[in-house]
Amino acid sequence: MPQKKNQGQKKITPEEYIRKKVRNLPIGDCYMTADWKDCGEPMALVTRLHPQGTFTVGIYIVDTYCLGVKDSVWYFSLDKFKYEKILEKIKPEMVKVSYNEVHNLVYGAVAFAEEGGIFADNSFKLTQYILEEDTEDVPLIEYDFGKEGKHFLCANDRIELSKYAPTLKKTVGDDFFYLLPGMEEAKPGSEYIDLSFMDSMMSALEKMKKRSEISEEAYGFVHPEYPSELNVKHRWLADMLYSPEKNMFLTDEDLKAILALPHDELRDDLENIMLYETGQTCGNISEERWNGVYNSVIIHCLLLLGELRDEDSLHTVLLTLCQKADYYDYHFGDFSGDVYVPTLYLIGKNRLGDLMEYMKTPGLYSYARINVSETLAMIALKEPERRDEVIEWFRELLRFYDGRLENSECCDGGLIGMMTGDFINLKAVEILPELKKLYDTGLVDEMCCGNFKTVSKEIKSNKEPLLHEYSFDIHERYQTFKRFLKD
Repeated sequence: MPQKKNQGQKKITPEEYIRKKVRNLPIGDCYMTADWKDCGEPMALVTRLHPQGTFTVGIYIVDTYCLGVKDSVWYFSLDKFKYEKILEKIKPEMVKVSYNEVHNLVYGAVAFAEEGGIFADNSFKLTQYILEEDTEDVPLIEYDFGKEGKHFLCANDRIELSKYAPTLKKTVGDDFFYLLPGMEEAKPGSEYIDLSFMDSMMSALEKMKKRSEISEEAYGFVHPEYPSELNVKHRWLADMLYSPEKNMFLTDEDLKAILALPHDELRDDLENIMLYETGQTCGNISEERWNGVYNSVIIHCLLLLGELRDEDSLHTVLLTLCQKADYYDYHFGDFSGDVYVPTLYLIGKNRLGDLMEYMKTPGLYSYARINVSETLAMIALKEPERRDEVIEWFRELLRFYDGRLENSECCDGGLIGMMTGDFINLKAVEILPELKKLYDTGLVDEMCCGNFKTVSKEIKSNKEPLLHEYSFDIHERYQTFKRFLKD
C-alpha cells in the first residue's frame, strides 16, 4: 500500500503487522529439513494462520554448527495457492514437525552462535516475530550444536573464514574448529592465522573508493506535453477511478460495468486518465497532494489496461515508467512491481524491441527500470520455449551497458545489482561473461545479490529459487490488494 504523509487513516504495513500482531495468530504447519542433524545447515518453516484463510510464512536457514540463523525470509498473508506453491518447492527435502521442534532448533542455534560472539542475520530482527517469544512457556528440547560441543565454522571460502574466525578467536580463544573447501579434515582454532584480512580490507577500500566516484544515474527524462485537462468519453469511469472510496479496490460489479464498455473507448479513456494524472504529478508534487486523500487512479488504469491486453497501450504504460522517484512513491509506495510486472507481461511480452528501447533510454529511475527486467525474466519462466530469445535480449542489454556503467549512462550499479536477481532466477549461465565485465568495474551494488563469485555460484546452482508469484486475472489482482488492506 503506498505510504502517504500525514494521511488520515494510515494503513499498517506487513512489517508492522509482523512485529505487532502476527504472534496473536494461531500457528499452522511447521517443517524442517529431514536430515537436519547430519546436514549442519537445515531449513525450517513456520506458518501463522490469518482468520480470512491466508498464511504468513517464516523460512529460516540455520547453521547448527556455528553461525545460527544465516538467513531468513517472510511471506505475508499468502493465499492458499501461493502458499502451496512454496510448499511444493521445499517439501521433497522437508518433513512436518511440531512447532516446539522448530522453536528449539532456531533459538538453540542462535544462542549457541551468540556464545561465540556471532549474531543472527539482520533479517531475523523481523522474522523472529513469526516465532513465539523464547520463554519457558515453550517446552525445552535439548539439541546438540557444533562439533564435540565446540563451534565448528564450515566456511565457503577464505573471505567467510576471515569474517567469523577473528570473532571466535576473540570470544572463545582457540576452542573452535574450522574447515575450508578442499581440506580433508577440520582444523583447531589454534592453527588459524588471519593472513587474508589486510588483502580483504584493501579490496573493500578500493571498491568503496570506486563507488564514491560514481553516482546513481541522474534523472533527466524530457517530458512530452501532457494533457492539461481531463478529456474522457465516459466521465463516470473517471469519477469512479478517482474516488477515494475505490482506493486500491474495485468490486466484481465495478469491473463488470467497466469491461462492458467498448474496449477501444475504454482503452482511450484509461490512457487519457493516465496521461492527465501523470502530467499533474510528474514534477514537484505539492504538499497539498501529499497530505490530501489518496486515490489509486494510476493503479486502476494499469490493472485495467493489463486486462484489455492491447499491445498498443504499451507506449503509454512505458511513459509512466519514465517518471522520477517521487512519482512512484506517491502513486505506488512499495507496490510498483505488483502493478507493473503483470501488466507489462500481458501487453508487452511480444514487444521486446519496445522494452529494449525503454531500457536504453537515458536519464530514467533505476527502480522503475527493474520492472522491465523482471518482466523479461517472467516471459522466459512462463514460456520456456522463449528462453533463448530472452537470454539474447539480456545479452544485448548487458553489452550495451558495458562502457556506460562507469558514467551511469542508461544504468547504474544499483540497476545491475537488482537485475542480477533475475539472472539468478533464470539460471542464466549463458550471460555470465557479459555480467562479469560489469562486476569487474567494481561499480555493481553487491548488497543486492553478493559479489560476482557468489552470483556465479548461485546462477550455476541447482537450487530452485522462491519466485514472487503474480496474479494475472484482474479479479485476483484486486483480491490481493483487498487482503492486504484488510490486514
